[in-house]
Amino acid sequence: GQKITEGEKVVTFYASANYDEEIFTDPLTLDIRRTPNDHVTFGGGGPHFCLGAGLARAQITAMLRELLRRFPAAEFTAPPRRMRSDFINGIKHMPVRFHL
Repeated sequence: GQKITEGEKVVTFYASANYDEEIFTDPLTLDIRRTPNDHVTFGGGGPHFCLGAGLARAQITAMLRELLRRFPAAEFTAPPRRMRSDFINGIKHMPVRFHL
């Protein structure tokens, strides 16, 4: 029922999953068997799980495996820079030098 206008930012707060007091009678109690539970978001499985997640994992694995096969020795040239995010733990920039 919330109207979102063009250009507005929308954020999914994973920590808020299963805490909707309008849906669940006791939202603060951990109940892994809670049903029905359509409040599952993209990464955790369920109806909104990303169809390309398996392909993305396979591609990243293949890319890293081939990179390490071709360049078995590597070193960081500077500390990695992390993403600025409240809910994604990721690396934005990681300078590496590869040696033959």
